[in-house]
Amino acid sequence: MATQPKKAASAAAKKPLTDSTVRSAKLGTHPDGTVRGLSLIVTETGTRSWRLRYWVDGKEFVHTLGRFYILKEGVPLPRDHMGLQDARSAAVGVKAGARDGIHPKAEKQAKVAARRAEQAQTFRAVAVEFVEHNLTANEWSPSTEKGHRYALAAIYGITVNGVPVGDTPIKQINPEHIRQALLPYQKSDPKRPTAERYAFSVIKRVLDYAKVARYVESNVADGCEGLISKRKKGEPRAKSHHAAILDPADLGHFLCKLEAHPLRSPSWYGMRLLTMLPVRPSELATMRWADLDLDTGWWDYTMPKVDRLHRVPLPRQAVEILRELRERRMGQAEYVLPSRLAPDRAMHPESIRLLLTKQMEYNVGTVTPHGFRATWRTLGKRHLKLDPDVLELAMGHETKDPLGGAYDRDDLMPERIEAMQIYADWLDQLREEAKLTSGNSTTVQEPLHNQ
Repeated sequence: MATQPKKAASAAAKKPLTDSTVRSAKLGTHPDGTVRGLSLIVTETGTRSWRLRYWVDGKEFVHTLGRFYILKEGVPLPRDHMGLQDARSAAVGVKAGARDGIHPKAEKQAKVAARRAEQAQTFRAVAVEFVEHNLTANEWSPSTEKGHRYALAAIYGITVNGVPVGDTPIKQINPEHIRQALLPYQKSDPKRPTAERYAFSVIKRVLDYAKVARYVESNVADGCEGLISKRKKGEPRAKSHHAAILDPADLGHFLCKLEAHPLRSPSWYGMRLLTMLPVRPSELATMRWADLDLDTGWWDYTMPKVDRLHRVPLPRQAVEILRELRERRMGQAEYVLPSRLAPDRAMHPESIRLLLTKQMEYNVGTVTPHGFRATWRTLGKRHLKLDPDVLELAMGHETKDPLGGAYDRDDLMPERIEAMQIYADWLDQLREEAKLTSGNSTTVQEPLHNQ
């Protein structure tokens, strides 16, 4: 007699669900009783979900088919509501696909991707997603976030053919939208070249993100650098300067701290190269293996800012770093310093700045990646007595002689090769001297002097 209640309970458990029992179901798992593996799951919050257990090649999987919502007076049912009969039909379809080795999760992801591609993603929506992604994935600082949002707010309001850029579908963005977005900076009095270049870089980054997210097939901003206004001869350059280390002792302490940093990331290797190569951070970030000749010690590339070929002689220390990188990454990637999120793309120059401020904990405004060009130019002349023309040519600048471009064709390459090696050796010397003065060869905590 004691076993009879258990049999009754077992029979009740196998009784098929009805709309009434689904609505009144309590916390727990309730088998459907009709389709094998289908169950109604009720959570503590009252959420009701349809869950299916299925098998592929003898292995069990679990998949959530959808939600069941209880109808409330005056409130329409959500579009994703799945009733009992719908759940059974979906379960039968999934199990039929499972017999052919088709996983419902993969099929669902494909449908979601197809719907996303069909939806009109506006530039504003993608830009907001781009900012949110970088806030979490790349830990943007408040100032970086503020700068991007400020630039984007101005871009959203630009109209092209009566439609604001912010409301334009991302797939319809073209070079004309970019040109119109840059015009306010070009027509302002005085002109704002720095803000103009920053606005262009923000647009390009958003479109880069759209490409990676597969909202667009290509970045239409690629090759549009010509839309940026160039400084006319005689116009003053921007008055602001990148913070730089201009004291040899501070430079030695910085090199010690950089050497002791434990994370061997692309930005760390990039910062090491940037201390001895007087190139722009954006140029270094896009260094390609195809442009390097480590056997003879050369790096040839086109400077985007001036669209001119530039040859950089590599000191022995730089070649050693590059060989180490090639061994670690097997030289398979196109870029020497690939992005950690997308290895087929170049590292973003912002990563080097974040290394300084976030990981090495230098205060903003104390030292910048671009400032090492000023370090090279200032300390090379002041302490190493290097020829200013050699220093300028090594940076990719033209000579100061107003007739130099027409008559003086000497690129001073032998002198540049010598200067690059002298400077790299001097950096090694500064680092070793800093180790001796600190009394600790692994950790250096002396702060930089304010410049």
